[in-house]
Amino acid sequence: MNINEFVIERKEEWERLENMLVKLRPGRAGALSREDLWQLGRLYTAAVSDLSVLRASEQAEYSDNPEIAYLNGLVVRVHGRLYRKERFRWSSVWEFLGTRFPVTFRKTVLYTGCSALTFVFFGVVGFCLGAGQPGFVELLVPQQIVERVERGQVWFKELHTVAPMASSMLMTNNISVTFLVFAAGITFGVGTLYLLALNGLLLGTVAALCFRHDLSAEFWAFVLPHGSLEISAVFIAGGAGLIMGHALVDPGPYRRSEVLSLRNRDAAALAVGCVPLLVLAGLIEAFFSPSPLPEWPKFLFALVALLSLMAYLFLAGREGKIRGTVGNRP
Repeated sequence: MNINEFVIERKEEWERLENMLVKLRPGRAGALSREDLWQLGRLYTAAVSDLSVLRASEQAEYSDNPEIAYLNGLVVRVHGRLYRKERFRWSSVWEFLGTRFPVTFRKTVLYTGCSALTFVFFGVVGFCLGAGQPGFVELLVPQQIVERVERGQVWFKELHTVAPMASSMLMTNNISVTFLVFAAGITFGVGTLYLLALNGLLLGTVAALCFRHDLSAEFWAFVLPHGSLEISAVFIAGGAGLIMGHALVDPGPYRRSEVLSLRNRDAAALAVGCVPLLVLAGLIEAFFSPSPLPEWPKFLFALVALLSLMAYLFLAGREGKIRGTVGNRP
């Protein structure tokens, strides 16, 4: 077959591909059926192959060859539509926060529950050891904090005087720690469990130190207003890390990389969804938690914040449908 016969024979499929390209315009994603998608892949692959044939023929000697120019432009346009990067839209942020994050949380709540139980268990262990064995406190708590509490003072009183600078530092630190808890799931979940246990143990030990010196009310009035969001975010990030760990420990009959890639969509959504919670927690920790207000408004604020967060996580996005992966094999 000479090249002219080749062009005549193949041109009908090129035109079909060009007609299908119209359905790929932005905002018309639903215009393609499953059969259309299959045909699109076949026609595009064939067009790329045809372009290679034309470029290898004597027609390629002519730089203005219309068939080569036409087919090259068609392949470039189809490739651009198929692999174009989505433009950033604020509506996608609201969709994520209003639907995807809470729906994913509910779908993976067992992992978050395991994360919370690990943290709380070691928090109780830390409190019991710290209350019963004063020497244990010094193993975990910085000496300057221990000395100040022993004098009957708390270490966070002056935090609100440098609130603007403190809020930025606290946000950065909280986000770093939370993402570390999530990322540690790549160690088959062991790193995530270790960090949850360590942070729970530290919180319980500090609580025991304050309890022994009659500073429990002041301590919890400081921790709970921002902790209702911050600690909840740690639980969620811990659950995300355990999702990754579970995928690696129990991939079933599939490759670990495949299961991890599939389940990591939910894990990443949980980790990213924690960021707004940690930003709010940083602001509260810098401006409100250490303020000289009485304890009862702080406890009330903490309760309202926690109930609001639970309502958001368990009720928001109920009409949305997010395709699940966790708990299902690919």
